[in-house]
Amino acid sequence: MNRLAQTATQTPMQKDIGALERHVLASRDIATQIGDPFLSYLLSMALFTIYEKKAHHENEALKSSFS
Repeated sequence: MNRLAQTATQTPMQKDIGALERHVLASRDIATQIGDPFLSYLLSMALFTIYEKKAHHENEALKSSFS
């Protein structure tokens, strides 16, 4: 239930980033299952970039809420 409330308050960009994150995670899992370490590594780096982007947006939101 908490997840539904959180999803309802997300901006369109946050929803897009979340969807991208889920797709990259699924792709990385598939790459790992088929035994492709290079593709798995590349997708892990993509996830790292997504996490950085999410953290940046969260920090900006926190800054704006305290201004």
